[in-house]
Amino acid sequence: MSALLETDWFVWGIGLIIGFQVLIVLLGELLYRADRRALPVVPILRALRNTVLPLLVIYIFVVKVLGEPADTIAVRTVTTTLWISVIYAGMLILNLLVFEQAPEDSWRHRAPSLFQDLLRMLLVAVGAAIVLAVVWEQNLGGLIAALGVGSIVLGLALQETLGNLMSGIALLFEKPFKIGDWIAVGDDAGEVVEINWRSVQVRTRERNLLVFPNAVLGRETIVNYARPSSLQTLRLSFGFSLEDPPNQVKQMLVAVAEQMDSVLSDPPPRALVREVLDDRVRYEAFLFIDQPKLIPQIVDAFTSRVWYAARRAGLHLPLPAAEEYQIHAPDREPAVPPLDIQAELEQAQGFDVLDQDAISTLAAQAQVEAFGDGEILIRAGEIAQNVYVIVAGQVRLTLERDDEVIAETFYERGEALGIVSLTGQDASAVNCRAAGDVTVLRFAMEDIAALVRRSPPLAHQLARILEIRRNATAQAMGGGTGDASADAQLLPVSFRRPQSEPDDEGDDEN
Repeated sequence: MSALLETDWFVWGIGLIIGFQVLIVLLGELLYRADRRALPVVPILRALRNTVLPLLVIYIFVVKVLGEPADTIAVRTVTTTLWISVIYAGMLILNLLVFEQAPEDSWRHRAPSLFQDLLRMLLVAVGAAIVLAVVWEQNLGGLIAALGVGSIVLGLALQETLGNLMSGIALLFEKPFKIGDWIAVGDDAGEVVEINWRSVQVRTRERNLLVFPNAVLGRETIVNYARPSSLQTLRLSFGFSLEDPPNQVKQMLVAVAEQMDSVLSDPPPRALVREVLDDRVRYEAFLFIDQPKLIPQIVDAFTSRVWYAARRAGLHLPLPAAEEYQIHAPDREPAVPPLDIQAELEQAQGFDVLDQDAISTLAAQAQVEAFGDGEILIRAGEIAQNVYVIVAGQVRLTLERDDEVIAETFYERGEALGIVSLTGQDASAVNCRAAGDVTVLRFAMEDIAALVRRSPPLAHQLARILEIRRNATAQAMGGGTGDASADAQLLPVSFRRPQSEPDDEGDDEN
């Protein structure tokens, strides 16, 4: 019995019988607890229990118990398989310790998957070299020399591809942008739609697809409009006459910006005088936006509205000062063509009951003004300071709740806006915006109020119109019970829910 205990195969056999069972139970318990807590070591424990430990037992059994020589095919095959399982478990441990548990602000957290794959390939190559040299007793000197020469030839042949690869790895490490960011590279700008190891694909405003090789991006300056936030400052320059008061010009520029939904109110827009030239004063407006991809549309809308607002305020956008241009400049037609104001008032809703003397007096008080598309004539919640009579174009009236349009209507030529404030200085319940170019007659509220006091027919007509509009507004809000059908001729278009509109963003970018 003592002789049996002293033999190596008996000791190893008893050790395998007892040790294997203990280790299997121990690893199984650890795996169960880690799996319940969703710990990241679960794949490592599963690989040790299901792969490494059984192969280690087989190796010990074949070599120590059966006594097979180490240079046999069976032993070398088992040893190679064991090495493969150990390398696999080592890669799992490396991934857990180096990458998965890395802090968010470290380079390990930013390491791209491509870099991790290359590192795994390196570990596999080192493991394969160890197996060939130790287990199979192969001389790797010739193989290494061949690989060295081959790598030089391959590097020269694929230097552009390898340059893109290395630049791609650097970009993926730094992560200066991500998919969905709006970036500019040189004179080109667009939205990042794909990032890979060779190139970055960008969709431009014109819906074209630009493909930038990573090597090119590594040499260029990249502007990311989405980092550190999407907040951007838009600077626009304007020139106005030397005769225009600077404070009035700056107030006008700020007021136009405040009316635009695409311009942020925090930080608020502002305007500054930049320089005084020989023929004009140059101003700059600073607009803060959070949609950089819509910069061309915002610039277009703001510049157009500044033109209309400047005309209404009596401010002058100067012509070039060249003497030749001043001599040969053709006669320009006025922006707003001459109107027969008296004829327009004779056909205007409510005002058509006035006699000729009253209409003539009212016509003398009218100011002809033009509004551009989207400009607000009267804002919801504000008391109107003027009454407007539409003489050309359309005005869109919208009922809004929580910044959502729940009902809308359009007023056209001959209809009046702002009459709700004639009685008790009530605030408007609707937003009145120009739908395209609109020309109106503007009257001061006190002038219309004085005329209403002198003319009972006008007061009666405006009261009927006001009542019908209030009923239509109440019905659109869901709380009205009035019936406006009897006086439908006074309100040709009633409030209705807006039709679903297609997404214009893609069209705007074309």
